[in-house]
Amino acid sequence: MKVLLVLSSIALIAGAAFCGTVFGTLEMTTPSTDTAFVIVFHDFVSLYDSMLFYSEAYPPDYDWTITDAGIVDAYNYNAMAIVPSRIPPNPGDPAGQYPSNPFQLSGGSIAGIDIALDTIGNIWGSITEYEGDVDSLMIGLYNYYPYLLGLPPTLTSTHRIGALDYLIEDVPAGAYSVRVWMDLNGNSYFDSTGAYNEPFAWLDNEMGGIAPVGGGCINAANISLPWTGVKELTTLPNRLAVYCHPNPFNSVATVVIVGAGNGLSIEVYDIAGRHISTIAENFVSSGITALRWYPSEELNSGNYFIRVSGNGLTAEKQITLIK
Repeated sequence: MKVLLVLSSIALIAGAAFCGTVFGTLEMTTPSTDTAFVIVFHDFVSLYDSMLFYSEAYPPDYDWTITDAGIVDAYNYNAMAIVPSRIPPNPGDPAGQYPSNPFQLSGGSIAGIDIALDTIGNIWGSITEYEGDVDSLMIGLYNYYPYLLGLPPTLTSTHRIGALDYLIEDVPAGAYSVRVWMDLNGNSYFDSTGAYNEPFAWLDNEMGGIAPVGGGCINAANISLPWTGVKELTTLPNRLAVYCHPNPFNSVATVVIVGAGNGLSIEVYDIAGRHISTIAENFVSSGITALRWYPSEELNSGNYFIRVSGNGLTAEKQITLIK
């Protein structure tokens, strides 16, 4: 009944004299007595693609076979499996993919498509075509399962990766959409309105932009984010503003400058007006710029001021250091 509800909109290819066959076994990392479902697909665009084929797999052996006229030698195929706890499935339900995706049939059949299912896994990959501030890079993982019911994917977690190569461990098993963005204002949320129209890109791969997590999942989620640095994203008035995040902070603070100016100085003062440090001198801001302040280890906890000045303009923001 579950699979009929989930896949009711999927038209399976039938007819014709010859039927291709794919078969294998599911390898459960934890004991289960529930029914599993296997999906085999090619030319994948979405989970509503007509070239999807599925089978149920039952305990204790979890053997499965798919025979269909639409399965032929000429295509590359992928195989995924899941043991759903409800409709739509939950992240963390046992899931996995065949580790040698894609595969091809030979002579109309292929055996040994064995899939390991697990409740957790990893997402890893690289951010390409990106030359901006790596410390600002964030990744959001979106649960793709609601899309089975025609709903948008839902955000499950965000991660500051701080590098072009990333690894996110212990992710609940499932199917995810993945978005990377440049966190201009340092609030760890994706902002798409106002001054902080943050650059972003979605994972786009041969599996319809899905990053599978769980057993056997070894595909790299590489995302292209063509970006060379912070530039003016909106028409800004002739003013300066400065924001700090997090506030209070412990070891490093992100200082975001909003406004255009040349020869700017970014200074730190204590509440008595004494100069503490210089973050940048002769700095050029063309709209929205994010920098980092790493206070010295000798600096005591307390309130400080970040002051940006130049071209007859001044902006100041109080920030609290807690050690």
